[in-house]
Amino acid sequence: MPPRVLVVGTGSIGRRHIANLLALGARVTAYSHRAAAAGLPALAPSRDLPAGVALVADWEAVLPEVDAVVVANRTDQHVAAALKAARAGRALFVEKPLAADLLGVQQLQDEVSARALVVEAGFMLRRHPNLLWLRQALDEGLIGEVFCARAAVGQWLPDWRPGTDHRQGYGAFRDKGGGVIFDLVHELDLVLWLLGPAEDVTAMTRTVPALEIETEAVAQIGLRLAGGALAQVHLDYVRPGYGRHFELVGRNGVLAWDYVAGTVSLERAGSAPVTVHRVPEGFQRNDMFLDHMRRFLDRAQGRAAQAVSPLADAVAVLRTALAAHQSSRERHAVDPRSGMIPGPAQA
Repeated sequence: MPPRVLVVGTGSIGRRHIANLLALGARVTAYSHRAAAAGLPALAPSRDLPAGVALVADWEAVLPEVDAVVVANRTDQHVAAALKAARAGRALFVEKPLAADLLGVQQLQDEVSARALVVEAGFMLRRHPNLLWLRQALDEGLIGEVFCARAAVGQWLPDWRPGTDHRQGYGAFRDKGGGVIFDLVHELDLVLWLLGPAEDVTAMTRTVPALEIETEAVAQIGLRLAGGALAQVHLDYVRPGYGRHFELVGRNGVLAWDYVAGTVSLERAGSAPVTVHRVPEGFQRNDMFLDHMRRFLDRAQGRAAQAVSPLADAVAVLRTALAAHQSSRERHAVDPRSGMIPGPAQA
């Protein structure tokens, strides 16, 4: 029997998940906040969604009819939706970042634990072929002890989504979970996934008036990891062209990932860097989303599959992001593991 999946949120990421769910054979219904506000009928087709996908006016009312829920609404609304789905006992796929603050997060963890629910967070870069190879190489000790890492990603914000006004998107507003720290949180996730949890976070951020947004447009984040390594994470909305890189410096060499080139290179002492891994021919960005969703559906249907990005990891990343915000405001190091760190809109 094909799984029945409800997608809450039909923005760009929601529509991507809908297309991938259909490709994987799922039966899909969706909820749009805008359509509901406009007073759509209880069950209505949509010109903006693929054929066979109906919009529902009340997504909570259809929870008994579905097997899983994909939470793809605005960041600040993630936890409220996830809690309702968890209390209904449904498998959950929650987009990144998990939330814009910690309110309700512990309740969500308690519900998920008590009901032994399947949960995935939307960190699809964990399914990138280069990074899967790189993680295995680290596990096998290819460059020995890792001393430090540098991750960077950036792109001029107005170029992100052609045809939309970046000043009106959620990324422009603090209370909606915008800004580079939340928007580009993948890099923080990758550092923790590859090198372990952070125990100290320091950060500097700045706004860019030319973008006409209230949120931070540049962030420099320093992490002291529990295993001893140091990491620097750079995030920005201002780079003229898209770029994404990750470098790990170890006792016996340097591994460097270039997302745009689709390569991992290895540099040894006294030798020029050599390419040691490439993405497969024909690889596309959507392959990561599709693979992650396939694994989620397998887990939701009781088939053996290892979690890609479990809830505990998503909470650790959120705490690290919130610690970066707090550090930037208060100008001191913050331990992301301690206390109820305030969200940027709460400070």
